[in-house]
Amino acid sequence: MADTVRIVELEKLLRRRKHRVLRLTYRYLSGRPLSGRDGYPYRRRGAGRLAGWQRQVYRLGVPATAGAVAVFPDQALTAAAAIAVGAAWRGRRRLVQRRFHREYIAPTLAAITPPLGLQTGVRLHVDPSLGNLTPRLAKPLSPAEEAARAWYGQHVEPVLRWLPERAQRGLWALQRRARPVTSRLEVFRRPGEEVGPRIELLIDTPYVTKEQRQLVSSIVGSKIPVADLVEAWHQVGPRVRARWTVRKRPPAIVGHDQVLAHFPRLAEWEFYIGQGAGDVPIVISLRDDSPHIAESAGSGAGKSVLAMLIAVQVLARGGRVVILDRKGSHRWALGQPGVDYCSRPAQMHDALLREAAEADERNTLALHEEDDWDPGPRTLIICEELNATIGMLANYWADVREKGDPKRSPAISALGDLLFMGRAAKKNVLAIAQMLTARAIGGPEARENFGIRCLARYTSNAWKMLVPEASMPRASRTLGRWQVVIGGQATEVQVAYLTTAQARALATSPSDLDNGLSRDVPGDGDMMTLKDAIDAGVLPWKYEAAKKRMQRRVGRVPAARGKRGGADLYARVDLVEWTSEARISIPPGAGGLRT
Repeated sequence: MADTVRIVELEKLLRRRKHRVLRLTYRYLSGRPLSGRDGYPYRRRGAGRLAGWQRQVYRLGVPATAGAVAVFPDQALTAAAAIAVGAAWRGRRRLVQRRFHREYIAPTLAAITPPLGLQTGVRLHVDPSLGNLTPRLAKPLSPAEEAARAWYGQHVEPVLRWLPERAQRGLWALQRRARPVTSRLEVFRRPGEEVGPRIELLIDTPYVTKEQRQLVSSIVGSKIPVADLVEAWHQVGPRVRARWTVRKRPPAIVGHDQVLAHFPRLAEWEFYIGQGAGDVPIVISLRDDSPHIAESAGSGAGKSVLAMLIAVQVLARGGRVVILDRKGSHRWALGQPGVDYCSRPAQMHDALLREAAEADERNTLALHEEDDWDPGPRTLIICEELNATIGMLANYWADVREKGDPKRSPAISALGDLLFMGRAAKKNVLAIAQMLTARAIGGPEARENFGIRCLARYTSNAWKMLVPEASMPRASRTLGRWQVVIGGQATEVQVAYLTTAQARALATSPSDLDNGLSRDVPGDGDMMTLKDAIDAGVLPWKYEAAKKRMQRRVGRVPAARGKRGGADLYARVDLVEWTSEARISIPPGAGGLRT
């Protein structure tokens, strides 16, 4: 009897072990926990780190992979390399996403949550493509990485793009064929919400006050370097949602028609420069924003085009323009009434001294006048390629300076004076340079007088030097696309382009302004001392005889136009006119005439 009981128990134990193996096998293949615990669903993670289907993939994939490697070692090595590349790419993306969260999302949330009084329930979404934020996080490529990318672009990428491009072209052709039918179905299509790159904020609270909304907007604008966003708040329901979306980018081309449409509506101190995001006209004010403008851009970015656009508006209102330009970037202004074109260091030197003296005189008169007193026509002083111009002025003064004269160039000092006293005197400086360093403008304190700063095709060094208080957007390669920074806020602008004929036509003022300033600083070779005039044959007398005639006021004695060191400078035209009058009034052979 006892033996029979033992045999029955042994059979039951064997059955249990047999079923246990089947249960373990089923659990292993189906991805369930081997212990049989509940709470681990197949589609979701549940209590475990992995979902059921993920465990199933690992349990079946590892043996299958091991078997494939044993049977096909070469093919398995190739597949392993491809998987490793994919894993590395995915890991890099995760690192960039973590860094993106650390640089933008985490600081913004840390600044937003305390004013709202919520420690939880605040979620922020920022698209990395918004304003090209992700590329700003990338470090400069090494030479090896640049070579690898170049090889990939030349040999691999054309092959990978060939089939998708053909498929896309075929899809476009099919869409064109089906357009007569699909266009009739548009009326049945329900309009949906089109959401592109955006910043979205979800707050688990039913209401946010106006002051809190303003504070959140300012925090988002300062923490995330994206400008010209459309803001929308939705406070219907149990939670508040705020969304910032990108405005329509500025148009690719802005021309003469837009200038004619906006220019007549502006005040005397306002200037239209182009169209911004959402096709909004951008206007700068030399009275409210800043009396002086700085342009910093790479070669070919359109520095002279922007300067010409502002200059023609000054001329059209009866003002005057002084251009310090050695390379001839403003040929449209040659011979234009009201334009003083200086291409030589001596001319630039005299023009700056004259403008500074006039500005000082206007400021002195303004002390005894009312606040709205008008000192006269506005003068715009365009300093082209200031990096080279300051050097030329310094070298010129070093050559002509005499004993007892100051070491610093008076022209450079006059430029600094204009920057400090230009608003009330209506003397505005437009400085142009590829890299507007403190040395280029005459000192760091002089550079701080530029409240309007325009940058295009800039580098990170140029941006941090000129506008460190504003977040740097990615530089655009579109010709004429500028970032205009006023008060630490950057605005993307497509500057209006004018041809030479259009600029000259717009610059002609209704009052037909005379060309007085252009006569003050004549063209190349027209300014000379008495010794230079005698050596060149302009004056037919000896030097002592010319000095005596000038002291005795014989004839119409020319007025000095400036100084070269300690010697007076005279215009060639005035000297020739004086000579012709003297020949008529003075008998031949008198006064030391040379034979």
